[in-house]
Amino acid sequence: MKGKKSVLLYCDIIHTVEKLDDENAGLLFKHLLRYVNDQEPEAPNLLIEIAFEGIKQTLKRDLKTWENKSEARSKSGRIGNLKRYNPDIYEEYNKGIYSLDEAEELAKDCKGSQNVATVAVNDRDKVKVIVKDKDKVINNIDEREAEFKNSLQPFLEIYGKDLLNKFYLYWTEKKPNGRKMRFEMEKVFDVQRRLKTWSERDYNNNKNFNNGKQPGKSRIDKFISN
Repeated sequence: MKGKKSVLLYCDIIHTVEKLDDENAGLLFKHLLRYVNDQEPEAPNLLIEIAFEGIKQTLKRDLKTWENKSEARSKSGRIGNLKRYNPDIYEEYNKGIYSLDEAEELAKDCKGSQNVATVAVNDRDKVKVIVKDKDKVINNIDEREAEFKNSLQPFLEIYGKDLLNKFYLYWTEKKPNGRKMRFEMEKVFDVQRRLKTWSERDYNNNKNFNNGKQPGKSRIDKFISN
């Protein structure tokens, strides 16, 4: 019963208690208090063990209901904070690109760095792609595109040239005379996670194209299964 400060006792247990003498009724109540305080008590006699069994099962059902409600409230609060303080990451979470844990981790990474956009090569090494000082873009667009291309190199053995090329062409697209590429319009852009999602979609599209016949195992399959 960890985390709970109270329990419900239903009125109908009187039908069980009334059948006990005062001594055993007192023992039953003590046993109940020890149980809800996680003392893992052993019933003092067989009569108390039998009388308590129905109460114990009711307590377990109530505990499960309480845990589910607590988890739902906690998740709702986490989502609310993400939506309020990191709306762009929330949109990515809402689209199913990130799990809630991943979205919160990204939110931590960019906390206090709202003017810095990063491309993550791996969990420990991050390459800064654009740094904004108000409306001024420091790096020219060709340099930023080259840095983005370089950030994909560590994933060549995992995903292969064709998939990386499609990914690169899509995310570096820009308007004529535009100052930003597509990936730079995202508040947070984690290459590793985006590539994983991209490869899963590409795999599923190929599977559907082949009338449900899955292609042979590849390095991508191995990566996705991890």
